[in-house]
Amino acid sequence: MVGRVDESMFAVVILGAGLGTRFGGPKAVARTADGRTFLERIVESATASGAAVVVAVVPPGVTPPSPARRVVNAAGAGEQILSLRLGLAVLANTGVHGALVWPVDFPFVSAETARAVAEAGAAAGAVAVTAAEIAVPVHDGRRGHPVYFARAVWRELLTVGDGGARAVVARDLGRVLPVPVADAAVLRDIDTLEDLHASEEATRNAVH
Repeated sequence: MVGRVDESMFAVVILGAGLGTRFGGPKAVARTADGRTFLERIVESATASGAAVVVAVVPPGVTPPSPARRVVNAAGAGEQILSLRLGLAVLANTGVHGALVWPVDFPFVSAETARAVAEAGAAAGAVAVTAAEIAVPVHDGRRGHPVYFARAVWRELLTVGDGGARAVVARDLGRVLPVPVADAAVLRDIDTLEDLHASEEATRNAVH
């Protein structure tokens, strides 16, 4: 019999070391209309989601707010999988069952959504004959972020070649659990200033 997984013991790895070329600068320090940086928003939501550990992979000179653990990736122009590997290395000696991988490009995802994805992945992996090792939020029929990777998948993330984490997800869709969410922010990839303005407008309209 498979023992019950403690669904509270998940980590969040924030991928925020990119140069943000299309945005005009690193998105980790970009600010939303309320004055908070993308990184501050995500750390706050990750903490509120109940994550046992929050790791922020950032460029040199950027310090994430507490309680996030800082990991520096000086090669911000490289592939995003490099940042993910640095983040996973920090988690090697922790007791978390999996990690929610949260690109800094998605600063508006709620804490409730993050927790729902992580818990769904953990619960499915605990009871399924073939563990659902990856959980992906789905809104309006489209897959978004952040994505949960069970600890059993980390070795693949550490060794995958071309395609990075996306290739790991696509390798075997039978182990991928779609998690329907009402949060449209899982699809709002902020690549440009125009994307940011459009997302903030959509958020305001949703509130009203």
